[in-house]
Amino acid sequence: MLNADVFENNRNKQYQTLVDPINRTYTEREECSIEFEVDGPYKAMILPASKEEGILLKKRYAVFNEDGTLAELKGFEIKRRGELKLIKVFQAELFEKFLHGSTLEECYSVVSSVANRWLDLLDNQGKDIADSELLDYISESSTMSKSLADYGEQKSCAVTTARRLADFLGDTMVKDKGLRCQYVGNPVSERAVPVAIFETDAELMKFYLKKWCKISSDFDIRSIIDWSYYKQRLSSAIQKIITIPAAMQKVSNPVPRVVHPDWLYKKVREKEDKMTQRKLVDFFSSVNKINKDDPKNDAIGENHDPNEQNVADMEDFGSNGKSSGVGPRPIARSYETKRKSSGEGDSSKKKIDSDHSGNLPASSAQAIDVDIEDIDRHLDYQGWLDSKKRKWKKVREKKKRQRYFSTYKLVMRLNG
Repeated sequence: MLNADVFENNRNKQYQTLVDPINRTYTEREECSIEFEVDGPYKAMILPASKEEGILLKKRYAVFNEDGTLAELKGFEIKRRGELKLIKVFQAELFEKFLHGSTLEECYSVVSSVANRWLDLLDNQGKDIADSELLDYISESSTMSKSLADYGEQKSCAVTTARRLADFLGDTMVKDKGLRCQYVGNPVSERAVPVAIFETDAELMKFYLKKWCKISSDFDIRSIIDWSYYKQRLSSAIQKIITIPAAMQKVSNPVPRVVHPDWLYKKVREKEDKMTQRKLVDFFSSVNKINKDDPKNDAIGENHDPNEQNVADMEDFGSNGKSSGVGPRPIARSYETKRKSSGEGDSSKKKIDSDHSGNLPASSAQAIDVDIEDIDRHLDYQGWLDSKKRKWKKVREKKKRQRYFSTYKLVMRLNG
């Protein structure tokens, strides 16, 4: 239906095709190059959260079909080259677990079991797996787009790895661009260790590890690895996919070992606080805008539909009694001060009124006497409007005379 509506109202009618090059004649055709595709319906969609407050992650989601198969996966580390295999395998096992459980609590309980298992692997320093498998999990790779000489004095994990590969493999092995550097990562680039060193002779490995890592004994791979760095990387992924979304859905932290960021505690307290102050806009509801062409509305924009709910007056807010919206509206009155000489004032007022009334045409004076209530605005709207205008004109002239009379009194009082 959306494509049909776009084709009907927004298609381009200016496409022209040359038919006769000699006479320069063209044929016009219509074309609509915009087409919408509707995806789904899907069984589940997993969206990650950001570790920073007020920032949304774009183009990252995992979508599952009704039969539980993965329909689309975009933006996660599992789709990127060079990322930690530890994170990739963790996410590959994790996403399908979101389909388990009948409640949010049960779902996050199943999901947290995967996170806890990988956290246990890092806490135990991978003692239950082989060294080769451990290196496969924690190693990172990067491809150098230029030769090592072109990088100069730049510092990065890939450049450091390439220079250390040149130490024990020779400069000829790293002189060309496109070198794939696989290393055991560290937040400090100078501590990056090439994975290839662990596959060489034991004496050669000890020599270079002593040179690079500044250690004199215990050359086991588990003692060289910075386990806190990898635990921080895994915890970051757990926060984005599990703990922060769970907190925003009012579910207690399913992975207690991964602590919430400080700003999230404030968000959770705001969501769970029953005494929080409500916004002012929450106390009011919007009303329909007045349509001046609607015959139910009079000329001054007031709606007299008896079926419409009346809006309470602001001054009646919080009162238990009947609001001013139901019943007669309050009338504001103004009173003139008492005049010293009422006779003089009355005569002056009568004189002013007679002067103004004499200037009015006879037809207008007669029309003012017409009872407005006798005219049905639904049957004779123009007549009703004309009578209203005459009434308004009379009110304006009366106010004008009152202002003139007040000025006249002030002048007479000052003169004497």
